[in-house]
Amino acid sequence: MPKVEVPARYRGTTGGLRLIEVDADSVRSCIEAVEIQHPGFRELILDSEGNVRRFVRLFVNGEELDRDAVDAPVADADHVQVLAAAAGG
Repeated sequence: MPKVEVPARYRGTTGGLRLIEVDADSVRSCIEAVEIQHPGFRELILDSEGNVRRFVRLFVNGEELDRDAVDAPVADADHVQVLAAAAGG
């Protein structure tokens, strides 16, 4: 099963968990599977229209996804990483 790596700033919704194994076949379904286990996670990653939020980057096995590739497939051994970019000046 794919694993989702949660950045430290988003672990409040996951009870502090850094790595969550999910039953999913796409990046989007990985996010949705984490949401089922830990409500509030999805809204940190995706906006109300299902698009990746501006300050979020997604990676699969270390390769950054294009912002519009949230429906990219994942395999059982894949590692999905969520990166929360810091903003400010």
